[in-house]
Amino acid sequence: MSDIAQKAGISKSAVSLALNGSPMVSQETRKKVEEIAKTMGYERNALVSSMMSALKREGSSKYSETIALVNGNVDEFALKNHPTLPKYCEGIKDEANRLGYTINEFWLHDTNLNGEQFSRILHSRGIRGGIILGHSFGTVFPKSFENIWQNFYFISAGIKTQQPQLEMVSADHYAITYQAVLKALELGYKRPALVIEENIDNLVDGRFVAGFLRAQMRLSIKQHIPPFLKTDTHPNYDKELEDWITTHKPDVLLYLLNTTRETLLAKIQKQDKPIKLIQLERRSILQNWIGMEQNNDTVGRIAMRRLADMLSRTSAVVGENSNLVTLVPPTWISE
Repeated sequence: MSDIAQKAGISKSAVSLALNGSPMVSQETRKKVEEIAKTMGYERNALVSSMMSALKREGSSKYSETIALVNGNVDEFALKNHPTLPKYCEGIKDEANRLGYTINEFWLHDTNLNGEQFSRILHSRGIRGGIILGHSFGTVFPKSFENIWQNFYFISAGIKTQQPQLEMVSADHYAITYQAVLKALELGYKRPALVIEENIDNLVDGRFVAGFLRAQMRLSIKQHIPPFLKTDTHPNYDKELEDWITTHKPDVLLYLLNTTRETLLAKIQKQDKPIKLIQLERRSILQNWIGMEQNNDTVGRIAMRRLADMLSRTSAVVGENSNLVTLVPPTWISE
C-alpha cells in the first residue's frame, strides 16, 4: 500500500480506504488506485483480509486516520467545563468514531507549544488536519501558528475566524432569535425584548440582533423595543437594565447567558406584571425551561464530516473552502 500511495500521490490510509471500497474516497480516486494496484500486481489475500476483519470485529483497530481537536479557549479545560463546548465535542467525537477517525486533543494557548512544535507534532503523527473550537475570547491565533493554517486542513466550529479565515460550521444565530420571537408571539406575548451583550453579538457578525429586528417587523411600531446591549461589566449595568425594563415594559425577554438569567430574575420580580424568560441557548437543565436548542452537537458532527471530505479528496487544497459557511438550524424546546 505504501508503494501504491507513493505512485498515486495520496496517503496510505486513502489507498486502504480505496481498496476496501470506502464511501469516504471518491469514485475517481478509487478507480485510480485500483488501476495502479493492478499494474503493480497487487492481489487481495483472502486469508489476511478475513483475519483483519475478525480483528476489527474484536475491536483491535478500526481507525484509518488521526485528526486534531484544538481547544482555542483561554481555559485549558474549556472542552470539558464550558457550558456549551462539550456538546460540540460530543458531536465531533461521535462522528469521528463513526467515520473511522481517532482524535488527538491540543490546547492552543499552551505556553510550551508554538507553531513550529505543533507542526512537527502533526507531521510526526501523520495528522493532516483538524477542528478548532472555543475561540470566543482572547488571542487565539498567534503569528507563530500561521504555518499551521497554511499547511493543514482546519475547520472552525462555532465561531467565524478572520485571521486566518477558515471554513466554518456554526449554529444559525439569525434563525435562533428570529424563531424565538415568532414562538413568543405564538404563545400570546405582545412585547418581546432582547438582552444580549454587544461583544457576544459581534462575534457572530450581529446575527442575534439581526434576527430579532427582522422578527419585530411583524409587530406594530408601538410594540418595538430596542435591544439592550450593555455588558454586565458596565458600571451602571444593573440600574440601566432595570430602567430599560421599566421604560419599555416587555412581557417576554430573550437572553443568552445563565448569568444574565440570574440578573433578570432579580429585576423582573420588581415589576408589576410577570415577565417570561426565553433562553437562546440551552446552557443548563432547569424545570419549566423554554428556549432554543442550538444543536451544537450537530454542529460538531457536520464539522467532522466537512473535515473528512477534505481529507479524503486527493484534489483538495488547504484553504480552498475558507469562504464556506454551514449553518445549523435551532430547535424550539418547551418543557
